Amino acid sequence: MSQPSPITSGMQRLWGESTPAVRLIALANIVIFGIPALADFVGFRLLGISLSDLLLMWGAKDNIAIAAGDQYYRFLSMMFLHGGLLHLLFNTIALTSFGSEIERIAGTQRFLGIYFIGGLLGGVASYVFTPNPAVGASGAIFALIGAEIIFIWQNRAVFGERTKQMLGGVGFTAIANIGIGFSVPNIDNMAHIGGLIGGLLCGFCLMPLLMTIEYEMGPVRIRQSRTWGWYGVLAVAISIIVVVMVVTPAFDLD
Repeated sequence: MSQPSPITSGMQRLWGESTPAVRLIALANIVIFGIPALADFVGFRLLGISLSDLLLMWGAKDNIAIAAGDQYYRFLSMMFLHGGLLHLLFNTIALTSFGSEIERIAGTQRFLGIYFIGGLLGGVASYVFTPNPAVGASGAIFALIGAEIIFIWQNRAVFGERTKQMLGGVGFTAIANIGIGFSVPNIDNMAHIGGLIGGLLCGFCLMPLLMTIEYEMGPVRIRQSRTWGWYGVLAVAISIIVVVMVVTPAFDLD
């Protein structure tokens, strides 16, 4: 019997260790990409257009459609669309890695708040600064990276000497990917930066504070949440809406 490749076994382990909400979002992304791709493969067309192209036409971030047609749903739908198999693969790996960590630490509701509000801020940053259409969960994934950075930093007293190493690993991932985004064409880096900022803001509101309490039997670590956390996230969401209402988006003038 042939042994699975290291890549396959690694992906199986990552998927098996993923958390419920992360797995649900990943499955939604895979199904939304896979069904149209299969339909395209067998030659199915709707109105003479492939299903993949129709999804991109109806769901991608499109500045003209949003500004002129009030199609604000595109800020959400873009997070479930991907431009190709490799795009989907990389985002699924990143989502299951960072997302599962955040969901375990903060809980499902807070994970979803960080993922979607941070992802929306990424889409709005793209709307304001990038004229080209855009798709992908990258903005929301960068929000998860931002939330993990905040979690490590605000609990640096608990992590002690490990803080620099932990921040270095996550920070390097963020900086390296943003650097790649500036050097490789067709990558919407403003969505990445906006998502990262959204994750920092929402992470500050929702990621727990760790405390170590000394008992006779030994130290016990507990988690505390900010009582005003969700109000802070609501403030971020309202700010996003205000920006979309008052700012003129980027348009390609060529």
